[in-house]
Amino acid sequence: MPLRRALLGAVATAALVVAGAVALPGAAWADDYPTWDDVKNAQADEQAKQAEVTRIQGLLDGMRAEVAAAQALSQQRGEEYNRAQAAFDTAAYKADELETQAAEAQQRADASNRQAGQLAAQLGRAGNSDLAVSLLAGGGASGSGDLLYQLGTMSMLTSKTSQIYAQAEQDSNTAAALSAQAEIARAELEALAAEAQRLRDEAVSAQQAAESALAEQQNHEVELQTQLQVLTENRQATEADYQKGVEARAEAARQAMLAGLPTLPFIAASGWASPFPGGYSSDEYGMRVNPVSGAYLMHSGIDLVVSGGSCGVPVYAAAEGIVEYAGWNGGYGNFVEIDHGGGISTGYGHNTRLLVGVGAYVQPGQPIALAGTTGNSTGCHVHYEVRQNGSGINPRPFMQAVGIEFG
Repeated sequence: MPLRRALLGAVATAALVVAGAVALPGAAWADDYPTWDDVKNAQADEQAKQAEVTRIQGLLDGMRAEVAAAQALSQQRGEEYNRAQAAFDTAAYKADELETQAAEAQQRADASNRQAGQLAAQLGRAGNSDLAVSLLAGGGASGSGDLLYQLGTMSMLTSKTSQIYAQAEQDSNTAAALSAQAEIARAELEALAAEAQRLRDEAVSAQQAAESALAEQQNHEVELQTQLQVLTENRQATEADYQKGVEARAEAARQAMLAGLPTLPFIAASGWASPFPGGYSSDEYGMRVNPVSGAYLMHSGIDLVVSGGSCGVPVYAAAEGIVEYAGWNGGYGNFVEIDHGGGISTGYGHNTRLLVGVGAYVQPGQPIALAGTTGNSTGCHVHYEVRQNGSGINPRPFMQAVGIEFG
């Protein structure tokens, strides 16, 4: 598919940029792991055996420390990215609000100016026609009464016109002030967006380093533990000992395959699918008081739950794309972000478990996570968001437009 090829190219390019900009921590795979021949040779001499035991124990401790450090760094980078993204989303919403308020103030000023112009024209007609005729005719009592009435009307019109002009000027000044504030806010958005992107790249890199460290540990720990057991028990290593590590890794792979879930059967004609089938909203898009932190921030998505409990329920890719982020993301907890091309991306937060990694190609309706309550969450649900060129937009009308409804 053209989209898949384009997305794969974009991700490959991004990966090279990130790799060049952020150094990954040192890894255990750079060390010289002992072979079974090393173990057999060490058994012939007590000193050599103890040295080999110390070496293996050091490798095991080093791997565990490396995994812990990589995971801690990944979580830290995820927290930083989450805060930066929240700052951008809130600032973008406020800038939009200022521009809307400025436009409304200018509309009121324009309306007031039109109204004042109409009254001025009416006043001009009254002064140039009816009143002039009355003065020239010098009418009687009846005429005098009419004249006084006209004079009173003109005075009221003059006063009303002045008031409206004053209100129009005030509205124009308000519009100018709001526009100036909006321009300042817009100027700050570029820096906020750049910072969020930088921290996102660092978070992705840190997550990949943590995954690599964990994979390295899983690949070698069983075999190292078996070698250590052979040495400490002072028995001969056998082929079965060697195979133990291989079989343990194979079993882990089989279990991972068994954990796979069927894809979502329904996909809309647009090619989009529901990220949480049967889900209904427990919180909408917009500014709100965060239920955990108490801060007044932008809620850049919609929270979805399903009847009967949401924890452990599969979360699905809303459309085809490339996974740009899969890991810890601060208040979002375990988070997945998918790039669908054309400036559109979707995000899925608070998952208890992720089923995809960075760089994976996913199809619409493919399981990508299991719902949970990680991060800043008060209960099991899926935080689902849609972004257009990096800025959060309301997912409800967007998804309605592609044929997907939320309750």
